[in-house]
Amino acid sequence: MEKAARLFGASEALRKALGTPLPGSYRANYERNLSSIRKQLDQASIAAAWAKGRAMTMEQAITYALEEPPHDRRRSEVSVAQSDR
Repeated sequence: MEKAARLFGASEALRKALGTPLPGSYRANYERNLSSIRKQLDQASIAAAWAKGRAMTMEQAITYALEEPPHDRRRSEVSVAQSDR
């Protein structure tokens, strides 16, 4: 969820720089996702991640958004073991 909060901050900064508010048709989805973030992170963690996102350039935010999560070796080993059956 920290990644989501950071990307929310980045998108907020980009919208502000472009002078483009969040479209009304996106508001419900935005609020639902923000509520999910708030349920999983404390306010200090959200604020820190949001600030990091706001400090990103657009290129940094895109690169960060496209990054793969760390590889979970245990999950891969289970998948391989199951495929060998």
